[in-house]
Amino acid sequence: MELETKLGTLHVDEKKILHFPAGILGFSGYHRYIIVEQEGSAFSFLQSVDDPDLSFVIIMPELVCADYFVQLSDDEIDLLQIESPEDGKVYGIVTIPENVAEMTVNLQAPVVINAKSLVGAQFIIQGDKYHTKHNVIAEMHKNAYLLQKQSQSQGDAEKIQESV
Repeated sequence: MELETKLGTLHVDEKKILHFPAGILGFSGYHRYIIVEQEGSAFSFLQSVDDPDLSFVIIMPELVCADYFVQLSDDEIDLLQIESPEDGKVYGIVTIPENVAEMTVNLQAPVVINAKSLVGAQFIIQGDKYHTKHNVIAEMHKNAYLLQKQSQSQGDAEKIQESV
């Protein structure tokens, strides 16, 4: 199947179409999507098959927040038909304003997809750890800094043990 979109003409394998029973928040009438990956980019697109003009920029949350974690309820696991944690893929929807430096990702309402059953849903995470607008660039810089510090600390610990 071919789909004319803002991204150009997409050749869609109908066996890879994702089904979102409840749609995406604010877009409940659209249930079929595909993921369009961008080679060499951390960003992908969640493209509606039902409306070629509807697509969302998405990113894996752990690229923005290294310790990002989603705990699904039993009902959410049943909805997605998840049998093991490896079945689930998690994405955050990105908002890109005119000033790209102000780009944000919604970590409070992740999109979770069962890569095996091709069922997806967007869930709202309760609590105050994640928000709807995490600055992507600032969070990526913070993660890089923390990972560098962690790596340095591990290297220092290894040097100390070697010298003992």
